Amino acid sequence: MHDDDKLSPDLVWQPDGHLTDIALTALGDGEEAILPEGAAAHVARCQICSSALGRAALLSLRAGEMLRAHAAPSGASEPAAPRAPLPIPAITFALALSALGAAPSLVAGAGGLRERLAALWHACAVVVRTGCAVAGSGALSGWLTALPWLSAALLVVVGVGVAWTRGKQLTLNGGM
Repeated sequence: MHDDDKLSPDLVWQPDGHLTDIALTALGDGEEAILPEGAAAHVARCQICSSALGRAALLSLRAGEMLRAHAAPSGASEPAAPRAPLPIPAITFALALSALGAAPSLVAGAGGLRERLAALWHACAVVVRTGCAVAGSGALSGWLTALPWLSAALLVVVGVGVAWTRGKQLTLNGGM
């Protein structure tokens, strides 16, 4: 963030050297980026500003609770739509039918199962060792927020690989 995007010092600092309500509100909302350097550090070491930040946070919590309490009666008056019971027998029949239909391909595909499991075990070991090495180096400090996206991308790549391999195997066997 550029210095142009930050609040001006007269909006951040009071004449007595403490933070203004605007700066305290920005800190309470997690908008430290719009404050000049030193504002967050000042709150950490100044008892007066720290107490004011705490009071502002408590006021915000109380206001939120009052708004939720005020909104609850209007939302509670609407009756919930009745839910149909879960069709357990139909689900059981469908699962049994799909297992019966998949049985021939599962038996036919079990021939190279040992080699596939060994390759999968090796791939998992490589991924775990690499992950431990990267995590141990401290390189993940900024990447922890991206970890769920990276794991989802890895699952997609593995799924595409499995689908491609399975499609290739079906073509070689005279399948689809």
